Amino acid sequence: MTNDTGLPEYMAAVNSRAFRDVLEMARMVSEFDSSVLLSGDTGVGKEIVARFIHDNSHRRERPMLTINCAALPAALLESELFGHKAGSFTGAIKDRVGLFEQAARGTAFLDEIGDVDGAIQVKLLRVLQEREILRIGENTPRRVDIRIIAATNTDLTAAVASGRFRKDLLFRLRVVEIRVPTLAERRDDIMLLADHFLEELSNRMHLPLLKMHNECHPYLLDYSWPGNVRELYNVIERAAIFARGKTIGAEHLPPEIQNPETVTTRPGDYTPRSLKEIETDHIESTLAYTRGNRPQAARILGISQSTLWRKLRE
Repeated sequence: MTNDTGLPEYMAAVNSRAFRDVLEMARMVSEFDSSVLLSGDTGVGKEIVARFIHDNSHRRERPMLTINCAALPAALLESELFGHKAGSFTGAIKDRVGLFEQAARGTAFLDEIGDVDGAIQVKLLRVLQEREILRIGENTPRRVDIRIIAATNTDLTAAVASGRFRKDLLFRLRVVEIRVPTLAERRDDIMLLADHFLEELSNRMHLPLLKMHNECHPYLLDYSWPGNVRELYNVIERAAIFARGKTIGAEHLPPEIQNPETVTTRPGDYTPRSLKEIETDHIESTLAYTRGNRPQAARILGISQSTLWRKLRE
């Protein structure tokens, strides 16, 4: 359910200044067709911000189509984005209209843009510069009227320095960059989001309206949330399952949140760690919990399997 802000009602009521600043930037850029790069960790809500920009733009009556660039192999991603001509490769039994044509006069949201390979980067640059695409197997370019919003959870400047990402493409994508803060930077919003997720899950799971005991609050507020908003949703869903329609208590929260080593209520006992260290520990704990089942771990973490695989390599 949305209101006249273009946001779901719970997002319109956010308390944190950090996210309010994001919304103000998004509102300003929504009036123009300039490309936007949304940066931030996995699960912070970049797609929600992209939707907000689209819904407040003059393109709002046209579709916003989304694709996760890390979820598809390069050949399939190219076909999904640009389309193809029948017979252009094995399995291409008929012409296919790609995402850029499907979203004509609307918005294309390219999530995890940092995982796109070099050949597709060249074609994306043409879309941004010339506003035209070339279907696979065709020689005649097609004009497209499209706005592009991209998102990344990686450092694209570092990717340019290492040769993995084109500098000219980054400049075209990053006309305006908006960094979406982590949930740890938005602690004022944690209980607001948790209450909203409880209401949503009660409806989806056909349970009585779930309530959360006050004893849960310090655990949720003090946890580091390496998986951000997506992880919070998964935690609330897990708690709803184990509570069986009753009040959610601390015992229904996952072990990593109940563990006093990760929940620090006394500042004097706190040992500072980088977000990377916290994320690594959380991924390892989740893999241990799933006994090495990576697809299940990826679902719990709220990330794609390819993102999990990349983080494990790192």
